[in-house]
Amino acid sequence: MAEKWLALHPDMQVRVTRRAQGARRKRSCVYVSTVCGMGEVGMFFFRHDDGGWYIFPPGESRLSMGVLAIAA
Repeated sequence: MAEKWLALHPDMQVRVTRRAQGARRKRSCVYVSTVCGMGEVGMFFFRHDDGGWYIFPPGESRLSMGVLAIAA
């Protein structure tokens, strides 16, 4: 995905920086950057619960109430 969005070429140097995010630092994201004629160009990629990496951050988990069914 970074190759497509940043128009990377095999001879370009790429830097990947990993960062944690969220209140408990359980979610992670990476910053992929390279230097081109315009200067440094980069994008953040966010890890989602399904294991995929996307360019938008995952939604925050909200508290919810539920009822557990207890078998007799």
